[in-house]
Amino acid sequence: MSREKSEKNVRNVPTTVRLNEEESRHLKNCAAACGLSAAEFMRQLCIGIAPQPEPKKESWELLNTFYEVHAAFKKCVPYFPSAAEICKEIEQLAVDLQQRFTMPQPFDMEDYAGEGAV
Repeated sequence: MSREKSEKNVRNVPTTVRLNEEESRHLKNCAAACGLSAAEFMRQLCIGIAPQPEPKKESWELLNTFYEVHAAFKKCVPYFPSAAEICKEIEQLAVDLQQRFTMPQPFDMEDYAGEGAV
C-alpha cells in the first residue's frame, strides 16, 4: 500500500482565523482536553464531528466495574443458563459506554447552524 496521500486528503489550503486571547485560550483548552491539536480539533468540527474530552479516571473505573460484574455472571452461566443473556446485556452496555466516553460524536451541521445556514 502506498504511503502517498490521496488528493482528497492533502491539506494544502491554509485558513487563518483571528481569535481574541480568551477565544484562543478556550480553543487550546478544548483541544488539549480531547488530546488533539487546535488544528485537528477545528478540522473535526468542520466535518461535523464533536471531539470528546479524554475520559476521566472515574469513567475507566466504571467500565472496569462492569467488566468485573460481567466476569461474575459469566461464572454463573454453567449453573444458571439465563445468566448468559445478562452477560450479553452487560457487554453491550460496557461497549456503549466506552464508545460514548471515547468516540467523537457526529452532529448534523444543519441542525447546529440552522436550516440552510451552512
